Amino acid sequence: MKTKLAWLSLGALAIGMIGYSLYRVWPILFPQVVAIAPLVTSCDLRQGPCTGSLPEGGKVRFEIEPRSLPLLQPLALSVRIEGLGARAVEVDFAGTDMNMGYNRVQLEAEASGDWQGQVILPTCVRNRMNWEAKVFLTTDLGLMAVPFRFATFSSPPEG
Repeated sequence: MKTKLAWLSLGALAIGMIGYSLYRVWPILFPQVVAIAPLVTSCDLRQGPCTGSLPEGGKVRFEIEPRSLPLLQPLALSVRIEGLGARAVEVDFAGTDMNMGYNRVQLEAEASGDWQGQVILPTCVRNRMNWEAKVFLTTDLGLMAVPFRFATFSSPPEG
């Protein structure tokens, strides 16, 4: 009887520890986004920088170089934030039509106030791959997201 009680107590303790651990890491694994900017459909990152506006009034200018967006080669990322302070900036790349795996980059703050980083986008079996780059800003108000859409091509686009 004592052995059964000891195992039952040990099991309850283990379940409690697992539950507490999940409670503590949940916000890290699944951060709560407090504001999402509307998608700007009129801008093409292949033509130049795009700017998204947050409901709280801040603006995010996002640029990728080179503008040809070659696959499997380093791409320079640049983010400029206006009207909002950020402690950290990350850019998450996700395929809109196909899961391309986890591809999130943390950017570094520059003296100019811009945020810079690099990413390498994987190739796709299709010629055209549609992407969404979501710029995440860690602010005093919480995590904010600004989405941008663009396409990459396995072979150069026509026309």
